[in-house]
Amino acid sequence: MEVGYMTNGFGMLVGSGGGVTSIKEGRYLSLIDEAEVLESISDVGYQYVELFDGNLDKFDAEPKQLEDLLAKTNLRLLGVYTGANYIYEDAFEDELYHLKETIHKMKKLGAKHLVLGGGAVRPNGNLEKDYQVLAKNLDVVAQIAKSYGLIASYHPHLGSAAESPEQIDRLFSLTEINFCPDIAHLVAGGSDALAVIKKYRHRIEYVHLKDLKGSAFVPLGEGEIPLGEIITYLKEDGYTGDWLVEIDGYAGDPYYACETSYKFLEKFF
Repeated sequence: MEVGYMTNGFGMLVGSGGGVTSIKEGRYLSLIDEAEVLESISDVGYQYVELFDGNLDKFDAEPKQLEDLLAKTNLRLLGVYTGANYIYEDAFEDELYHLKETIHKMKKLGAKHLVLGGGAVRPNGNLEKDYQVLAKNLDVVAQIAKSYGLIASYHPHLGSAAESPEQIDRLFSLTEINFCPDIAHLVAGGSDALAVIKKYRHRIEYVHLKDLKGSAFVPLGEGEIPLGEIITYLKEDGYTGDWLVEIDGYAGDPYYACETSYKFLEKFF
């Protein structure tokens, strides 16, 4: 069981520019200095990190540079977060191209978890067929990841096809993919996070921890979510998977969020 920190808490989220006109180039990207951020996360005490796929791509020309940064800061790459539309069948070939590239790079770096966000939202609402196609394509990616020894998990998210409790249930009735619960996104989407975790406990091998105060993401322990109850339930139920702290979109100091969340978790690990 490992506990890591997501680097996206240290910089603004954008999309890679090439993805605007070429689907195969679409990536998530945090505007960060990876060397500085990895050093900060290590200084707090974490030993593992997660990156966006776009930040991983920044090192394509010199892949050893990222290996050296991780070694210098005594960190290991726990996971990579990536996204796709999935529901547009003609586009999925191109999306799969970049997902395969990401999987290949992760394997070389010794990562463990591939986190899959997405499922496009249509302007007039998603169709039942969309969930069938989303499920089918998620299963394709999960099988490829498994063949590389990686664990692929779907991450329900605000602004995706699986945001509300009903949408999450609809998708998971059509696929056996693992479930990466993001506690704050579940709550913000209208779910009882603990109830959803109990319902899909058999699918969970990776958990994203964040807190929520009103509509704002905040450091662990500073929000309104009973995180301690959720962590305790999983531990008492024999959960041996991994954990990741992800305080994205926080309006305050990112180092404070990183450190405060670490101190909160010291009570449980």
